[in-house]
Amino acid sequence: MNKKAFKEPQIPQELAEVRDAPGLMEAVRKEEGEIFRRQFIGTFLSRIDGSHISFQQVVFQNCKFLGCCFDRASFTDVKFLNCDFSNSSMNDVSFRSCAFENCKALGTDFYGSNIRHVSMENCNFRDAGMDAVRMSYVKAYHTDFTEASLSKCNITNVDWRDDCFKNASFFKTWLKDIDFTECDITGIVISDGKDELREVIVNLEQAIMLAKRLGIVIKELER
Repeated sequence: MNKKAFKEPQIPQELAEVRDAPGLMEAVRKEEGEIFRRQFIGTFLSRIDGSHISFQQVVFQNCKFLGCCFDRASFTDVKFLNCDFSNSSMNDVSFRSCAFENCKALGTDFYGSNIRHVSMENCNFRDAGMDAVRMSYVKAYHTDFTEASLSKCNITNVDWRDDCFKNASFFKTWLKDIDFTECDITGIVISDGKDELREVIVNLEQAIMLAKRLGIVIKELER
């Protein structure tokens, strides 16, 4: 990935703190409007409908949005710090120039979302549904995608380091030029034809593991 082309979130230092998050979201959602230059601190919401809302230059810090719906929302220049979105719905969401730090999204559904210029660090996306996601310019460091589903995705220009994709599904996702050498890809799910693995970048240990799945018998050379 060309790191110079990566676009970090652009957020002003001074933001207006949100005191009544449920009331604000309900009012904005009815008009399919936007929440601009706001800061949510310690907000706890359960089963709130935040669909179709546009969030721009916003910071979420120490927030919990459990079982909430943000379908077709958009997040531009947004930071998520120590937040929990577990079991929420984020279908067809646009994430642009966003950062996730120390966040949880266990079982969260991101189906069909567009994720561009997004960083994830020390996050937990175990069992997340990321099928049909379009992902470009994504940095993921020390993040857990165990048993996540990334089927039929379009993934380009990513920088993944020390991430866990154990038993994750990449069914029908072309992994060309994706570097997994510093990641755990044990037990990843792919199609019977193994087409997903064409031109993938792996280390020697991973190559041996994948070769066995391709039916290749590796015989050590005798000295």
